[in-house]
Amino acid sequence: MITLTPLAPVESQTTHRTPGRKANASGDPLDAANEGVSTISLQHTRPDAPGLLYSRPVRLPDWKRCCYYAPFQRHAINPALDLWPEGYNQCHPLPLRNRTELRQAKRGGMFAIFGLTDGSFLALLPLVGMRTAAWLRGDPDAELQIDVAHFGSHHTAFTGDIPLLVSACAATPYAATARAWKLALSHPLMRAAGRLRHEKEYPEVFEYLGWCSFEEYKLDINEGIITGALRSLAASPVPVRWALIDDGHIDDGSRATDPLMQTQEGADGGPGQVSATMQARQLHSARPHPEKFPHGWAPVRAVADADPRLRWLGLWLNYNGYWGGIAPDHQLGADIDRHLIALDPDDPGSARLPGEKPGDAEAFYEAFTKPVHEAGFDFIKVDNQAANLRFYADSPGVQNAVAAAASCRHALEKTVAGHFKAIIGCMAHNNLYILHQPVSQVMRCSEDYKKEDAWRAKHHLHNSFGNMLWMGQTVWGDHDMFHSSDRVAGALMARSKAISGGPVYLSDHPDHFAKELIAPLHLADGRILRPLAPAVPLPESVFIDPYEDDEAYRVIAPLPHDCAALAAWNLTHPEKTVRGAWHMDDLQHRDAMLASSGAGVPPAGLEITGGTPVPHFGSGRDARATPGRQVLLYDTLTRTVRLLTSNDAEVAFTLAPLTDAFVIMSPVVRGWALIGNPEKYLPPSFVSRFEISSDGTAITLAGAEAGSVLVWHTRSGLRQIDVPSGQQPVTINQ
Repeated sequence: MITLTPLAPVESQTTHRTPGRKANASGDPLDAANEGVSTISLQHTRPDAPGLLYSRPVRLPDWKRCCYYAPFQRHAINPALDLWPEGYNQCHPLPLRNRTELRQAKRGGMFAIFGLTDGSFLALLPLVGMRTAAWLRGDPDAELQIDVAHFGSHHTAFTGDIPLLVSACAATPYAATARAWKLALSHPLMRAAGRLRHEKEYPEVFEYLGWCSFEEYKLDINEGIITGALRSLAASPVPVRWALIDDGHIDDGSRATDPLMQTQEGADGGPGQVSATMQARQLHSARPHPEKFPHGWAPVRAVADADPRLRWLGLWLNYNGYWGGIAPDHQLGADIDRHLIALDPDDPGSARLPGEKPGDAEAFYEAFTKPVHEAGFDFIKVDNQAANLRFYADSPGVQNAVAAAASCRHALEKTVAGHFKAIIGCMAHNNLYILHQPVSQVMRCSEDYKKEDAWRAKHHLHNSFGNMLWMGQTVWGDHDMFHSSDRVAGALMARSKAISGGPVYLSDHPDHFAKELIAPLHLADGRILRPLAPAVPLPESVFIDPYEDDEAYRVIAPLPHDCAALAAWNLTHPEKTVRGAWHMDDLQHRDAMLASSGAGVPPAGLEITGGTPVPHFGSGRDARATPGRQVLLYDTLTRTVRLLTSNDAEVAFTLAPLTDAFVIMSPVVRGWALIGNPEKYLPPSFVSRFEISSDGTAITLAGAEAGSVLVWHTRSGLRQIDVPSGQQPVTINQ
């Protein structure tokens, strides 16, 4: 069982402001060495000229390495881009090697993890409440600064308590991060904001293989194209169980014959941004585009219902109505119009968004999403979320942009809970959207995947896994769709999706599915073989620059039966060969993000006295002994094994540019080690039961379905056992 003892009282570093004064940076620095939640109490404080309510240096303990999480950093598509407070979908973990680099860190820091000189780790998490947002930035004098704003009118004075910053220290980066989030979401000023990932149920739909329209069709979709694609899915031998209709269906007032908008980031809006033509498009109604889908969603739903395998259907929506907001001449009705405001009060043609009054956001999101539910869609993907705060921040008529954006955030969460089985959030990289997650279970953790684009593949891989250290405390990561037929990175993408823990969905036309890359992901019924928690970088990879350093970028994810999956990539740019090694001690990081330990390894005050099953298929938990001093390393690509011992603990490897390594680690217990089904990317996840007799003379196995299972014994080496269907057990002796 798990016993949670009360956390020590959170000490708040509090400063009182003089009534009527503007904010400034006076006062003692926040001391990051003092663990807890720092807050500030303001009275009638107006923003200063840059719009800040409060700004203060952060005093750091002695550190030797840092990873700083902020949008559009050094290796971004456009490192000079600054859209703050919008983080787009491009929060980039960037290693900082010294104080000079930290002083130059961009504003918009959402998280930072420091390796301290005493060997421990410090996590810093700036907080976004219901009325204010805090963020980090480098400072030429103070080294690190925390800023706070409401991003509203300079005439709007603020009175009240503000959550500023969480500081948490622990023996590993995982424990420090988990402790920071635990402290944040249990604090009285944040308690209603969101929930940790392990407190939410992973959606059943994403336990299965899916498909999305976007990378194949972009915006060029209509009734015929979508129904044709769904019929092709039905005819395919690949068991796709859900389909997501992405952008291209919104009623934005355009004509079906208009030239297609460019969707590649940076096409005509500046590198790294949504194109200017897309930003000009606005929502006219909650119905699908009348020319592209003249019969509404009924024909699409009918084709989906005709395929018994296609159990779930999802629809893409834009958080702000569409890329340019809601049209002033929208057709949502007068009852909804009174809940909307013009972003430019002096321009009658200005885009609309929900207003600041109570109930405004709820009225819009209910009107926007309820027709989707009534049309028979089971889940939604909601894009462009972080732009919402920037829309409000850029509006001269908004009093408190953070309050307006937080109202939208919680209104959407409420409508999702009432109408849908699941949601995928996207383009949501700022702490308002990561912290305020009471319902959402899945969120995009990187920029988009692009077919046969090597540079994008490298950045997609690094940012997807790197961001899960902090994002993974409240959500499972969405690593985006992929083309199995991608000639540049199809195989790497398939294996990376397997270890990610998030949804796995294809984007090729069904006629082009590469079945040999897809089949290792799933069972016969389309069920994905998933890890027990999201994959995250191993400790040393948290702090490396995978584009410039000479080391492989390595990640780990927990598998059933005390096993782990580990992957490594060469992501260098310019390209060069890199080195890496698998060490038996890597297995100790298996529990980094396990739900059973509270969204990470146990924070202070959490005592684990036993194990509990993880509530999804393939948890496979049993009463095995504590792993001993031997670990079996199984290379899934070469299908070879290596026994790691205290005297032979490491296996070195090298990787050519844009290649990967993928291995399984299994503890040797009473002479036995489990590998699992060698035809799958995560072989142990295929095994639903693995028990070793107390004397080690026999094991009992069962599989999720009929298939082969590899086991290893110290005397007999590798053995292959065929297990029957129906999870019927098989017992074998030494």
